[in-house]
Amino acid sequence: MDDSALRLRGAPRRACDNCRQRKIRCNRELPCDRCLDISLVCLYNDIARRKGPKGRKVPVLTSLCSTVKPDSSSTLTHDSQFIQNVSSEMSPPSLASLDAGLCSAYYEVSLLLSEVFPAAPSPVPRRISSLQLQAYVQVFMRYLYPIMPVVDKNALLLDCTNSEALETRRYALLVALSAATHIQLNLDFAQGIAGVSLLPSGQTLVSEALQALRQIDPLDDPHVDTLLTVFFLFAAYGNLCEQHRAWHFLNQSISFLYMLQLNMESTYMTLNQDEAETLRRIYWLLFITERAYALQTTRPIMLRATIQKPAVFRSDSPVTMYGLSSLISLFGKISPDLYEWNICDVGEPYDMSSIANMYKSIAFASPLLAEASETSQVDFILTQQWLQTCLWRLYVDQRYLCQARSNTDLPTKLPAMAGKSVLACLSSVAQKSTDAHGIEAVCYVVPFIYLSHSPTFYFHKRFL
Repeated sequence: MDDSALRLRGAPRRACDNCRQRKIRCNRELPCDRCLDISLVCLYNDIARRKGPKGRKVPVLTSLCSTVKPDSSSTLTHDSQFIQNVSSEMSPPSLASLDAGLCSAYYEVSLLLSEVFPAAPSPVPRRISSLQLQAYVQVFMRYLYPIMPVVDKNALLLDCTNSEALETRRYALLVALSAATHIQLNLDFAQGIAGVSLLPSGQTLVSEALQALRQIDPLDDPHVDTLLTVFFLFAAYGNLCEQHRAWHFLNQSISFLYMLQLNMESTYMTLNQDEAETLRRIYWLLFITERAYALQTTRPIMLRATIQKPAVFRSDSPVTMYGLSSLISLFGKISPDLYEWNICDVGEPYDMSSIANMYKSIAFASPLLAEASETSQVDFILTQQWLQTCLWRLYVDQRYLCQARSNTDLPTKLPAMAGKSVLACLSSVAQKSTDAHGIEAVCYVVPFIYLSHSPTFYFHKRFL
């Protein structure tokens, strides 16, 4: 029976061939709505048989998709077989129960990141699935929010409900956050764990975020979502040790910050309190991130302490804001002039007493109160010891260049002392408190252990 005959006779009196094989309701149009939804070729060629049992089966849909002509517009790919395999091999928990038993990012994060498959087959999405994005948001809020408190959990989870219909700019933010979370917690290392093997790789998430970012013109309408997207891409590349790409995206995020005039206190006067506080957090997070990365990689800085710090007691999470405020104070003790001097390669002397004073102000900074979260405590101690060691190195370099001793010499065994402090800290806290720092914790500890075992060799290797 050809298409023209069907059109003349009106709607068919029975379901199309595909719907009959799938045992689902058909509206008996040509093509029917079910075939249109998944781009199948709708035909009415089969002879009617006695109806079989009700229900939908993935293997039937898979076999139908395999018969679609190569030149058809079907959006189904090899992922149909992936859905079939996963549906038959696993019975994942619901998202509501994912957060209950999570203890460590390496070994139990798979509970949060397990995909929940619906009972009925559905077209494979072209974007990262909504449930995977929701799971990444949950993991981020549990592990990384204490050190990056710049997002609204409820708003993000609501945005994740339908990733296919999500605005491109918002989707790019969610995928970039997922990429930063995946790479920071080193989830590629845990691919052998049940559930984690279903996740996209960290590099796949980065590529997806970049592709989404290329679909918009971020300069046409500068937005805070774009700022956060490129910041999370910086975090991803930074943890991948790709310094040039990391520095590029960090500078992009700072550029958007200036476009939005977040460096001006007057900008916050026109906003409601909640929005203003979120933007203040973003500014100060970029402030400490830029200074830490500039000190680590010998680069210049742009941001200055030109606006008020985020509120602590008036915030929705005072404990987290207390930790952030303490970090801001630590980096504020280092003069911007030191960064400018550090990037020059002319060998000009720097005031040794100034370096010594900055070192002492950091070394004798008040420790966090006991009410601070363990993650904040770890972040503060690691940062404090790392900054002391950086200043010690600059001080020793300067003393070597000046060929003179100073009356304010810093402790010779400072790297060993810092290493002991860091190791004592990491050995006394829960795993989840160190997971938030990803590979950075290792970057702090390994050099300290090396220096604490052979500080003399460090001097010889550096100066001879």
